[in-house]
Amino acid sequence: FLLDMTHLYAVVSTLPAGAGCTTAELSVTVLGEPPPSGKELTGRSRVIYSDERNALAEGLAVDQGGQPLAHSTSRYFLFAPGTVTPHPDNQRPAEMRRPETGAMLREPVPRIAPVDPGLLERLSGLEILAAQLRGEVTAAPIDRYSGIRLTQAEDGRVVFSLPVHSGLLQELGTVFGGVIALLSKSATGAAIQTIAPAGTGFTALDLKVNFLRPVRDEGEELIATGSIVHRGRRLSIADAVVTYRGRRVAIATGTTALIPPDGHR
Repeated sequence: FLLDMTHLYAVVSTLPAGAGCTTAELSVTVLGEPPPSGKELTGRSRVIYSDERNALAEGLAVDQGGQPLAHSTSRYFLFAPGTVTPHPDNQRPAEMRRPETGAMLREPVPRIAPVDPGLLERLSGLEILAAQLRGEVTAAPIDRYSGIRLTQAEDGRVVFSLPVHSGLLQELGTVFGGVIALLSKSATGAAIQTIAPAGTGFTALDLKVNFLRPVRDEGEELIATGSIVHRGRRLSIADAVVTYRGRRVAIATGTTALIPPDGHR
């Protein structure tokens, strides 16, 4: 999410007045362990190529000490001046814009007691997701913050939804690419979780998202279906297909390293 925003504004900074851009592809490779809550991440990006129709940005997410945590590239489609119509909300005074309808970027998630680690150690990945569907295990804080919701889970396959609202839009009136990438990451990661035995650890390695068409706020839900494409004991890969109003809007691939339970190393 942070990297896509950083890339976007690096590209926007090179455009003439009246021009615009939209994310076409985002790739992220994880390099280090993210910091704990309360610390700060910084995104850095620079445009390394641009022509009349495309731009390519490259950057890093770093911790407070400047240590790289992720490397990323992103390709953008460019729109010539005069071909972009700003979203109506961005043409109104701030006090006249319609209020946001979702939680993301609006208010913090209320604190909820963490799930008993011992319980999670005893359950397989699929059992944890099934318990979440039954309301016995709370969703991850990032899912509760953004509005992402697990709706189905079975061996090798999951489905997540995210209601689209005005708080998820960028200046052109379309859903910000980082939001779709975040939803895709939930689907690819959870699909791999469904095949993991009890006590398995997870480390995300990479994510690549191709954006197929823009998504506008029409009061409906983004749906991400994640499916396993490679089952490995130590490395697994999953795909995600994201749809809106029955049409594909993005496809993604994510790789996750699995850390087997102590007794199976």
